[in-house]
Amino acid sequence: MRKASLDVCRVLACMAVVLGHTGMLFWEFDPASPAWAAYNLLFIILRSSVLLFFMVSGALFLGRERLNFKRHMQRAGHMLVLFYVWSLILNGIDALFLHYWTPGENFWKLVLEGYFHLWFLPAMAMSYCALALLHGLLYGNRENVTRSALVLTAIVSVVSTLKVLPDESGWIAALIKPYDFSYFRYFVMMPLGWVLYQRELTNRQLGLLGLAALAAALLMAWGSRRYSLGIGAPSARFYEDLSLSSVLTACFVFCACKRIEALPPRLAGFVKTFSVCSFGVYLLHPLFLDAVRSQHWDLTRFSALWLYPLCYLCFLLLPMALTWVMLRTPGLKKLVS
Repeated sequence: MRKASLDVCRVLACMAVVLGHTGMLFWEFDPASPAWAAYNLLFIILRSSVLLFFMVSGALFLGRERLNFKRHMQRAGHMLVLFYVWSLILNGIDALFLHYWTPGENFWKLVLEGYFHLWFLPAMAMSYCALALLHGLLYGNRENVTRSALVLTAIVSVVSTLKVLPDESGWIAALIKPYDFSYFRYFVMMPLGWVLYQRELTNRQLGLLGLAALAAALLMAWGSRRYSLGIGAPSARFYEDLSLSSVLTACFVFCACKRIEALPPRLAGFVKTFSVCSFGVYLLHPLFLDAVRSQHWDLTRFSALWLYPLCYLCFLLLPMALTWVMLRTPGLKKLVS
């Protein structure tokens, strides 16, 4: 049975990711302007969006008393397969038509490294491996603890070994780049999502959490703007997914969504459809984004009041429509699910 609260949370996370990526088209202008200050605060807040996907996964899987280890690892393996398949597809489209990322680069190294947003897939797959270990410890399943411990040890030892090998050509670096150990830090959001899903916050607690998230976001935005003014150019140095402001914002949105028990029939249908398509939207939207980037237009010459929302709707709805078609096309469904 689908949970409306988690569907809404997944939809909001997907929409926020696309909104943030769209905004980067309009972001590079004078950081001293009031408009850039507003962009800066928006991007600080939107950094929390990807954390919601990990929180939803934690709430779903850790909420189950039993976890089929084989199926769980198959899910992780499927994500890794999709990483390389979509890296080949997107880099191939860029090499043939867009010419934005691939000129002057070794194509197959780019495929191994992955398209810029695909880091999420190996990060989630690695977190899934750690999740199986935690689940086994929580529910006393020693077999799952043993298996997941062996899998995690294999990942760490193999990648660590490859790191120390001579690599003048750069092929080994390209091969292990998707398996950066820093991605394991996203795992902390999974048990946090499970804990928050089990606990009901009072109105006062939720309100205080929201105020804390806003205060942290304002502080980070202030620091980001001061730093950008200091170097005389817009900087993304303070745009950290796991900063205090991002974690607090993600927790607030997650807890607010958890209060949704049911949706009106028409809205419920849209949310369910969007939730099913959200993974495909995440995978596909950079293709449309880079089609615009490849033209090297200076979009800051136009009013962002109408162009930003227009681009956002295009980058959101076109991938959604394409995903909807792929989900109903034999042989393509697994690419976006």
